[in-house]
Amino acid sequence: MKGNGQPYQIQRVQVRRLRNYSLWLAVAWSILIAASFVLGYRQQKEEALAISLAEARAALAKDLLYRSWAEEYGGIYAPVTENNQPNPYLSDLPERDIITRSGKRLTLINPSTMIRQVFEMAQSQPEVGQGHISYVGATRPENAPDLWEARALQSFRSGAKEVSEIQVINGQPYMRLMRPMIKRDPCIECHHEAQVVRSAVRGGISVSVPIAQVQKAMRSTIRGSAIGHGLFWILGLTGIGVGATNLMRKAAEIEQSELRFRSTFEQAPIGIAHMAPDGRLILVNRRFCSIVGCPTDLMLQRTIQEITHPDDLIAFQEHVRLLLEGKIPVYTAEQRYRRPDGSSVWTILTLSLVESAKGIPAYLIGVVEDITERQKLEEQLHQSQKMESIGALAGGVAHDFNNILTVIIGNAALMQMNITRDSPLMTYLQQMLDASERAAGLTRGLLAFSRKHAITLVPVDLNSVVQNIKKLLLMVIGEGHELIITPSPQKLTVLADVGQLEQVLMNLAVNAHDAVPEGGRITISTGAETLDAEVASAAGVMPGSYAAIVFSDNGSGIPKEHLERIFEPFFTTKSQGKGTGLGLSIVYGIVKQHNGHIKVYSEVGYGTTFRIYLPLTHEPQINAEDTAPLFPRGTETILVAEDDDNVRRIVVDILEAYGYKTIVAVAGDDAVAKFQEHKDTISLAFLDAIMPRKNGWQVYEEIQRIRPGAKVLFTSGYTDEIIRKQNIMAERAQILTKPVSPSLLLTKLREVLDS
Repeated sequence: MKGNGQPYQIQRVQVRRLRNYSLWLAVAWSILIAASFVLGYRQQKEEALAISLAEARAALAKDLLYRSWAEEYGGIYAPVTENNQPNPYLSDLPERDIITRSGKRLTLINPSTMIRQVFEMAQSQPEVGQGHISYVGATRPENAPDLWEARALQSFRSGAKEVSEIQVINGQPYMRLMRPMIKRDPCIECHHEAQVVRSAVRGGISVSVPIAQVQKAMRSTIRGSAIGHGLFWILGLTGIGVGATNLMRKAAEIEQSELRFRSTFEQAPIGIAHMAPDGRLILVNRRFCSIVGCPTDLMLQRTIQEITHPDDLIAFQEHVRLLLEGKIPVYTAEQRYRRPDGSSVWTILTLSLVESAKGIPAYLIGVVEDITERQKLEEQLHQSQKMESIGALAGGVAHDFNNILTVIIGNAALMQMNITRDSPLMTYLQQMLDASERAAGLTRGLLAFSRKHAITLVPVDLNSVVQNIKKLLLMVIGEGHELIITPSPQKLTVLADVGQLEQVLMNLAVNAHDAVPEGGRITISTGAETLDAEVASAAGVMPGSYAAIVFSDNGSGIPKEHLERIFEPFFTTKSQGKGTGLGLSIVYGIVKQHNGHIKVYSEVGYGTTFRIYLPLTHEPQINAEDTAPLFPRGTETILVAEDDDNVRRIVVDILEAYGYKTIVAVAGDDAVAKFQEHKDTISLAFLDAIMPRKNGWQVYEEIQRIRPGAKVLFTSGYTDEIIRKQNIMAERAQILTKPVSPSLLLTKLREVLDS
C-alpha cells in the first residue's frame, strides 16, 4: 500500500480479516461443540460400561457367595426327584445318597451342581443375569466352555484375574464377566483326580447380565446431550453470525465513512496535509501535491520544513511550537512553499493540532489554499489603481495647463487678428502658437492616458486607417528598417477616433524604431478575433467580436521586470533626452477610451509584439461633414461662466471682438443667478465643467429648470465629469476641450446657436 490510499486499503483489509476471523471462529466453535459431544459420548459409554460391569460383578459375586457357602459345607442334601437325580460323578463318595429316619431319600448336591441348577432356573427369566460354570476338559457337556469362555480361561492361565466383554446374545446386548475358579480342599474331596492341583485354575464362573436398559438409558442421555450440544452449536453460530454481521456492518459503515472521507479529502479544492509534530508529512491530498508540485510518493518522504520557503520557516516553526504547547488554538498566515523547479507558490495556511485520547499531540492538520493567482490579480488591481491614480494626477495637471494654454493661444490669436500679415510680430506670434499647439498635444496625451479627453467615436474601416498612415510611419521608422503591413481581407469596422488611432500607431512606431537595429523589421497586421467570456473578463472588456491590430518588431525586446510598468507615464528605459515616457501611456489610454484592450508579449533578443483589440461594429461608415467657416460673427448675448480669471477674460475678449455681448459669472451659483436675472436675453451659456460651489452639470440642470431648452456649450480641460452623467448630455449639450483656439470657439459657438 502506497501513498494516500493506505488508510482506506488498511480498512478494506480489516474488513476481510474480520470476515475470515468470523469463519475461523465458527469452525472453532463447531470443533469445540463436537469435541464436547464426543467427550460426553465417550464418558456416557464408559459410565454405561461401568454400570453394566458393576451389575455383572454384583451378580457374579452373589453366585460366588452361594458357591462359597456350599463349598464351606461340602454341598447340600436335597430330596431325589425326577429333576434331581443322584450325581453319577459323585458315585465314589460313600455318603452321596442318604435316607432320613422318615425314609425320605436325599442325594448330595455339590456346589457346582447347585450353582448350575440355579443358572438353569435363571434361563427361563431373560431379565435375570445368566450364569455358567465351565471347566477345562469338562467331563459334563453342560460344563464345556464356549469360545468366549475358552479364551477367558486361557487368559486366566496367563494370570488374568477377570475378563469382561459386551456381547450380543439372542439379539440382545449382554455384559459377560468371568472369573477363575481355584481348586480348594473341599473341591478336592469331590474331584480327587490325580491331575487336580491345589490352587490351580480348573475352570471359571461367568455371568451374562442384560444391559439393554442401560444402553437405552445411555442412548437417551447421549441423545439429550446431542440435542443440547446441537442447540448450543446453533446458538453459538447464531451469536457468531449476528456478532460478525454487526461487526461487518459497522466495518462497512466505517469503510463507507472512510471512502467518503477519502473522496472528500482527495477531491477537495484546497490542499490538505497531515503532519507529525516533528514535521514529517504522513498524509497529503492531490491538491496539496498539485500546489507544491511534487508527486505523492515523494511528498511523503519529505518534511514540511523542507518545502517551506526559507524566509517563512522561522515564523512557521515558532507558531508550530505554540500550537504544540497549547498556547494558540489555530495558526493562519500567508505562507510560501518551494517547488522542485525552484519556483515559489503563495498560499494561505491554516494549521491546527489534533490530540490523542490522552491529550498528547498526535498530528497537525494543515489546510492550504493557493493564492498565487489571487496575488497576481491583486497585483493587477493594484497596478490598475496605480495607473488610475497617475492618470488622475495627469488629468488634473493637464486641466490646469489647458487653462493657461487657452489664455496664451487666445491672446496670440487676437494679436494676429489685429496686425498685418507682413508685421515682424507675426512670426513671433506664430512660433508662440506652434509651441502652444505642441504643449496642447502634450496635454492631450496626458488626457488620453487618463481617459479624460473627449473623443468622438465614429464607424471607420480599420484596414484603411492602417494603410493610410503607412507613409507617415515610414518617415518615423526611417529608411534603414523594413515595414510590412498586412491588412485583413475581411472588412473591419470599428468605432474609433481616426486621429487617436493614428497616434497609437505612431507611438508604437517610435518605440519600435528605437528598439529595432539597422535592417530590422516591423510588421503590422489586422484581423478579426473572438474573445470568450473568460478571456474578456481577464482583459476587463465585454466578450464578443473584436478587430485586432498586431504590431510586431524583431528588436531587442523588453526585460521581464519592465513589462509590468511599460504603460506607466514617465517610465522609460531610454537614456536621458530620448523620450518623455508618455508614448506607451498615451497608447494605453487611447485604447481604453475605445473600449479596447492591449496586450504585450516580449522576449529579450527576439522582439516585441503588441496586440490591440477594438470592438467590431455593424454601424455604417459616415462621411465627414464640411467644416464651418472660420471666425463667424454674431450679436447674441452669451453667459460666460469660468472660475479662472485669465481664461474668462480671453473668452470675453474674443466674443466681444466678434460682435457678441457677454455676461460674466465667476462661479456656479453666480452663473445660475445671472441666468435667472437675464433669462430673457441670454442666448447661450458657455459653462466651465468644474467651478466652485456648483459645477457645470449642476448649473446646466438649474438653467434647464429656469428655461427649458436653453442652449449650453461646455468647456473643460477634461470632460469625464460631464460625459459620465445622463445620456441626455450627449444629445443636448456640446463640449469644447481646452485649450480652445478662437476659431474653434467662434465656430462651435455659432454652430450651437444656429442648431
